[in-house]
Amino acid sequence: MIKESEFVKLADVLYRRTGISLDVKRYNILKPKLEKVMKKYDYDSFRTFFHDYRFDKNKELKQELLNTVTINETYFYREKYQFESLVKDILYKLDAIRPQGETLRILCAPSSTGEEPYSIALSLLQEGEMINKRDIELVGIDIDSNVIQKAKKGVFSKRSIQYVPQELLSEYFIKKGLDYEIADFLKDAVNFQVINVMDKFAFRKLGKFDVIFSRNMLIYFDDESRKQVAMSFYDSLKPDGMVFLGHAESMSRIASVFTTAKSGNSIYYIKE
Repeated sequence: MIKESEFVKLADVLYRRTGISLDVKRYNILKPKLEKVMKKYDYDSFRTFFHDYRFDKNKELKQELLNTVTINETYFYREKYQFESLVKDILYKLDAIRPQGETLRILCAPSSTGEEPYSIALSLLQEGEMINKRDIELVGIDIDSNVIQKAKKGVFSKRSIQYVPQELLSEYFIKKGLDYEIADFLKDAVNFQVINVMDKFAFRKLGKFDVIFSRNMLIYFDDESRKQVAMSFYDSLKPDGMVFLGHAESMSRIASVFTTAKSGNSIYYIKE
C-alpha cells in the first residue's frame, strides 16, 4: 500500500513536526507497521491517509503515527553510573547553591515507559539523605502516548527489572504473574506527560529544571533538530543546571553554550 517514494513524503512531514529523522533504510521495517495503521483507520489509499495526517484531520491518527515510528528500548538502571553521580554528587552541588526550601526539579526527556525516572526515584531512596534535605520533583515526558500510559501503570517485565537490586525489588515492587508492579507511592512521585520536545510552547510550560536527563534521543535527530532541542534544554534550565546525555552522545558537538564537566564516570553539561 505504501511505496518507498510515499514513505519519503511522510517522513518529511514527520521530520518537520517532530525533528525525528526517518532514514529511507527504515522503509522495509516501518512499511508493514504504517500499513497496519492505515488499515486500523480504514484508509484504502495513501493519498487520503497522507492528506488527513498532513492537515490534522484526525488527531488520533496523528498520535498513532508518532507511536508507531518512535523507538522505546529501555530498562531499569541503564547506565547506572549516571544515577550514582546524580544522587551522590550533583544534587549535593545543587543543594549548596539553591535557596533553602527550593524544590530540586529533574526532567527525563524522553521518559519512555518510565524506567529512567523510576530508577532515579529508587536511587534517591537508596541514597537516603538528599530526600530528607530537599523536596525533589520528577517529571517524565515522551512524544509517544502509549509509553506514557505504560509508565503511569508502572508494570514491568522481568527483562526490564533485571538490574534492580534484589533488596529494592523486594521492597518496592509487587510480583504480578510474570511481571512486576512498582509501588503506588513511586508512581505518584513522577509526573508523566505526553509532550514533544520540538513543541517549544508546550516544553516551556513545564517550567525550569535543575537537571535534565535526555539519553539516546538526539541520535535519532539530524544536526539542526539537535541544536533546537539543545537550546530548548538550555532555556529550560536554571542557572548552573545540568544535562545528562547517553554515552554515545556529546553536547559539545551540538551546542557550544554548555560547559562540559565530569563526575565519576559521568560526563554532563552545565548551563553556566
